[in-house]
Amino acid sequence: MSYQKLSLPLSLGTSRKRNWLWIWCGVGVLLLAVIAFVVFHGEEDLNVVTGRALDMETFGAQEWPENIPLSRQTLESDDVSKSPDMPDSESEPVDDLFLIRGRVTRNQTLFVALKNHGLDIDDVQQVLASLEGVVDFKKSRPGDRYEVHLDVDRRILKFVYESSPEDISVSVREGNVFVGQKVVILREVVQKRLSGVVTDTLYQAFVNLGESGELASHFMQLFKYDMDFSTGTQRGDEFTMLVEKVYLNGQFYKYGRVWAATYETVSGRRLEAYYFDAPEEDYKGYYDDEGRALKRTFLKTPVVGCPLTSPYNLKRMHPILKRVRPHYGMDWACPTGTPIMSFGDGTVTFADWKGGNGNLLVIEHPNGYTSLYAHLYAFGRGIKKGVRVRQGQVVGLVGNTGISTGPHLHFGLKLHGKYIDPSSVDTRRAYTLSGSRLSAFHSSRDKIRRSLWETGGSGSALVSK
Repeated sequence: MSYQKLSLPLSLGTSRKRNWLWIWCGVGVLLLAVIAFVVFHGEEDLNVVTGRALDMETFGAQEWPENIPLSRQTLESDDVSKSPDMPDSESEPVDDLFLIRGRVTRNQTLFVALKNHGLDIDDVQQVLASLEGVVDFKKSRPGDRYEVHLDVDRRILKFVYESSPEDISVSVREGNVFVGQKVVILREVVQKRLSGVVTDTLYQAFVNLGESGELASHFMQLFKYDMDFSTGTQRGDEFTMLVEKVYLNGQFYKYGRVWAATYETVSGRRLEAYYFDAPEEDYKGYYDDEGRALKRTFLKTPVVGCPLTSPYNLKRMHPILKRVRPHYGMDWACPTGTPIMSFGDGTVTFADWKGGNGNLLVIEHPNGYTSLYAHLYAFGRGIKKGVRVRQGQVVGLVGNTGISTGPHLHFGLKLHGKYIDPSSVDTRRAYTLSGSRLSAFHSSRDKIRRSLWETGGSGSALVSK
């Protein structure tokens, strides 16, 4: 009897404890769910900064290349292959059920792009086969356009592929086969002389001539070392330009080469620029009337925003070896990964590991100069022996490789094979053509001058202020 009295309360107590255990477990799970919801959904509103984005304008990436024709198509963001935010979808909306327009996207072949539209695989294969030898689809780029014309059964009638407005191919069904060929584009290049008088801004003067504002920007880039057009222009200043204009099937497509440009202020100062198409690539570019390059030979420094920690010093005490050892260069302390720019135009002659120098980059420049960049973390994309680079191009990243006390760039400069103090080079001055090159330039300049004054112009741009 006593056993039964004791057993009932014990049974009830155990049951209650189990119930409370389940209750607390449920509460715990609920709390974890709430916390997970807040954390994961809250992250969507966080702006996490994982590194410093590069301001490419600082490194000259937005400047007009001297040897590349201007393209309005490129400038006006019509070419999506330039856009880092290209959508994943390759389709372009159209109202016609029998027409598909699209673009090739990143990491996608044209075959996959067409297959994704649900097109007949046999048709797709025949279309691509018909264009073999006409189009090299292995060189397709993101942004290349295509157009597919369909019949009521969604079979391909015609396929059009456009790498650029100058390069269009078409494949058309003829019976049971497809025939591919290039589309004939009538391309015409016309030299045009533009002239104007500034009464407001130089940019506005070009616009009022019916030309692109980007052409005005290019004009200003030519003389950027000699004049600040944002503050130096005056009402009454005159300018001229000899530029190629490219037309496709009678429609303006883009600007070509700018062959000459002049700017004369009301105070009598005159600036001149002539393009010299030299036989050697290193000497192609713009020069003034006396054969002095408009572009300065070298940058002031190959890195931006880094303190100079060790100058050129033939009697420096080496920080690691603890003995006097000449320091044939300059050191800048920079965080690992800081971009390194090419000191000038040139050709890479070495890009590899070099003992105590760690990762070493050597660039040969015109007129006997050679620049060296040591202790790199990594080389720039595509940088290897034999590659040509342009002034201001990112060619490597600062590192701490080889014999080094910390992340820094060791920069050396040679002239005709002998080390010189990089700070002794006057980067404000440009190199001047000499000898046979100067004679060839004078002949080219005189020919361009005749074209400049013989070619019909667009009239003056007079703008009220």
